[in-house]
Amino acid sequence: MATTSQIKRIHTLKSILGLEDDLYRDMLFSFGVCTSKDLTFTEAGVLLDILETKAVEKNLWKKQPKKYEDMDRGDKMATPPQLRMIKGLWREICYCDNDEYASKSLRKFMKAKFKVDDIRFLTKNKAIKVIQAIKGIQKRIKKGAAAL
Repeated sequence: MATTSQIKRIHTLKSILGLEDDLYRDMLFSFGVCTSKDLTFTEAGVLLDILETKAVEKNLWKKQPKKYEDMDRGDKMATPPQLRMIKGLWREICYCDNDEYASKSLRKFMKAKFKVDDIRFLTKNKAIKVIQAIKGIQKRIKKGAAAL
């Protein structure tokens, strides 16, 4: 589920770009939804990237660096795309819409399963294992939902 901050940014960029409602609805329909509230966390991120790119091209928006890009990461440490993927996957299985709660629950999961205190301290190998573990949880959730 898209967060409220993502939805607000989508609507802000829609206004800045001056998108007509029909074009905006077509963009949402390409994701298989009718409203931005129905987007997943990852889909909302993709839509934001598209809108931000268009706004930057028109010099209407200054693109902010992607999360974790500004961190000095060594060769053995997890890459920024891996870290963003972990956060995105976790947001999709997290039951709460609160970003702070989601971050706390992710840290608790990683501490219990991988003995890592924070996402910033993951190595590439452990990041791969975390991604696989979260995808496994997703499969079990989908299997349980299909059984109902």
